[in-house]
Amino acid sequence: MESKVLVAFIAGGLAGTYVASYLFSWHNPRVRQQSGIADTTLALVASSPLRPPLLTQESDSSTITGDEILAEQFTRNLQFFGTAGQKRVSDAFVVVVGLGGVGSHCAHMLLRSGVSRLRLVDFDQISLSSLNRHAVATREDVGTSKAGCLRRHFSKIYPEANLDCRTIMYDRSVEEELLGGSPDFVVDCIDNIDTKVDLLAACVRRSIPVLACGGAGAKCDPTRIRVVDLAESVVDPLARAVRHRLRREHGIKSGISVLLSTEKQKCDLVREYV
Repeated sequence: MESKVLVAFIAGGLAGTYVASYLFSWHNPRVRQQSGIADTTLALVASSPLRPPLLTQESDSSTITGDEILAEQFTRNLQFFGTAGQKRVSDAFVVVVGLGGVGSHCAHMLLRSGVSRLRLVDFDQISLSSLNRHAVATREDVGTSKAGCLRRHFSKIYPEANLDCRTIMYDRSVEEELLGGSPDFVVDCIDNIDTKVDLLAACVRRSIPVLACGGAGAKCDPTRIRVVDLAESVVDPLARAVRHRLRREHGIKSGISVLLSTEKQKCDLVREYV
């Protein structure tokens, strides 16, 4: 694994885990007050009608229902989230904008967590140079859209998921198209400042919870990754530029969670943000 893209992998995975955990706990005051798993979780799982006997090679596939397959696929999720928590995750509608090194891993983690409704947005295509950091792309996907690539691979992982994949660039003119439908959460994995600012401002205006991802290129220390408030995003060039623009153009000074690395870039792999 190339060290320079390690942070992108981990940041994307952490973004997905962060959102899944938020969805699990959003209506649960007890979870917000306590760390770790509720004491009743394992009891909930053990008694859950959603958990079937494990499938084995000797199982008669003709007697296995779709619900049983899904229940076994997400057995470990049930053990962690509990039945009610996993249902909140499964019922959630999440929008991921930007499907590159961070966004593809974030979307992948959300799907593996059981989020059953995903809107995936990116205007770009898979290139050969994408293959060192994209979550699922192969050489067969080169030249195809990033959104379409995720649809093809995700439909094999979780066929029952509702995947709304859009090959389009986010801007103000498509705000309703891409943020409509009352999403429960938006993940901003864009690396363009103008687009990023427009998306985050729209989420604040619509009262949609959002996680903004900072720059991950040319960094290799995963222990430096943090989730901070927008007001604290001073060490990451991309996040810092976005913070200044949001404050100056929209009066937004805080209240947006930002996933960033406190590590300095190792080389001029990405442009300087201004």
